[in-house]
Amino acid sequence: MLSRPLMQRSSALGFLTVGMGAGAVVLVLAGLVKGSFAALDHFTTAQWIAGIYLGAGGGAFAFILWVMARATPTRVANTMTVNPIAATLLAALLIGEPITANLLVGLLAVFAGIWIATSEAKPA
Repeated sequence: MLSRPLMQRSSALGFLTVGMGAGAVVLVLAGLVKGSFAALDHFTTAQWIAGIYLGAGGGAFAFILWVMARATPTRVANTMTVNPIAATLLAALLIGEPITANLLVGLLAVFAGIWIATSEAKPA
């Protein structure tokens, strides 16, 4: 019987690999159950390249860099929440995606969350 939890017995990169692998397996199973893989038949080369980049570059590689940098959970959480917003704003600039009220509310919520997470509590 093992006395320490998996997270304490393994390296950060090993734990990340197991976690992302388990998540990938669950997503593939969910896709199989829903029949979502039929859409892949119609992917162009550009769509495959974009998908691989988002999965490997924007997903796995970013997590590996955070683990190797030994970033604090607060810093990682902050950058994780800003990433989709930055991508949306870039899409608005590059391909004319509309900036909606939902995006603006999301921006305010993310920035409020970052402010709360990084603010120090005042002594009572």
